[in-house]
Amino acid sequence: MADRVTRNNSLIFGAIVALACCNIAFGMSIQLIPLVMDHEGDSKTLIGLSTTLGQTGPMFMGFFLPMLTRRFSTHKLVLIALTVIILMMIGFATTQPKWSWFVIRFIVGLSMSVLFTTSETWIQAATDDKSRARIMGLYISVMTLSFGVGPLLIPVTGFLGPWPWLAGMVPLLIGLGFMATLKVEKVAHEEEAHGFLATALKAPLIFICVGATTIFESIMLSFFTLYAIANGRSLDEAALLLSFGIAAGLVFFYPIGWLADHWSRRGTIWLCVAVAIIGSLAQAPLISTLAIWPLIPVLRAGAFGTYLNGFAMLGDRFKGAELITAAAIVSVLWGVGGVIGPPLAGFAIDHIGIGILPYAMAICYLPVIAGMMLTGGPAKLAR
Repeated sequence: MADRVTRNNSLIFGAIVALACCNIAFGMSIQLIPLVMDHEGDSKTLIGLSTTLGQTGPMFMGFFLPMLTRRFSTHKLVLIALTVIILMMIGFATTQPKWSWFVIRFIVGLSMSVLFTTSETWIQAATDDKSRARIMGLYISVMTLSFGVGPLLIPVTGFLGPWPWLAGMVPLLIGLGFMATLKVEKVAHEEEAHGFLATALKAPLIFICVGATTIFESIMLSFFTLYAIANGRSLDEAALLLSFGIAAGLVFFYPIGWLADHWSRRGTIWLCVAVAIIGSLAQAPLISTLAIWPLIPVLRAGAFGTYLNGFAMLGDRFKGAELITAAAIVSVLWGVGGVIGPPLAGFAIDHIGIGILPYAMAICYLPVIAGMMLTGGPAKLAR
């Protein structure tokens, strides 16, 4: 038993460190690609289309990943995916923007889906039910932090030429080294997998929680800066406010996981949803005041606390190959949220005004309330 716990802890630690290294490179590339394309004179439409292709890669791969994991070793799939990403970084460094980068970015999106979705199932399977929410809180915190570190490489390397891409390869190679040492194989094949619909219907609340947060996040990242500027904030102040909210929100994730592990997953979801909705609506009266600074981290804590608990419940509910399918659904939902969230919110803003943004963000979590009511009501706080 002690040996198994040690192996599981080593797997959790190694996978999180490896994914954090990879996430540094992804955070850098997300900022770098628009800078280079804009410098080359590409239109904002082309830049936006490139971003969409990056989102559709994970969504597309999510449908095929369960089939791939039934045919091939999950460890080999992850190593191949990470190797492909490293090769694509070389492609970015040696080719010009425009259409070749569209293909490269789509391939990176496909590979990212394999890398993160499969590795996350290892972490889920290696974590026991009593500590899963805390581990997920730690994992989400590390991923958010590492993603934010990536853009800090750009002032050091600049954004032109091959050097930023070569610098981005360094954390990827470190991540590949960690991934190669992990012992993971049996987590994916303990139980027979079911189809997407059958898996989703087994625990719809989990996927509602995930879907709500994916749409919320895509809307907030797309329009919060514009909303703050429209309410009297300068561009620099608006950008700093969002960055501060993302960074400061990290401190809440582990405590939220602790609460879910020691009290109740469902009870913590109710609390987080209430914070997300009230925090979203509170932006309207507070956006021009100093109170907006503590509000944004608390708002994001509620929003991502809902996702955190849904993600922890994923490992509680699904095991073996079925866990791969459930994780693939999560990957698809992130892609769907990134694709449909901004256009829907943008349509509402165009026809009603930027002032609708707080309400659009709050509406994202109404389906979670409906799902909670339909699966137990407000009084049912058990796991």
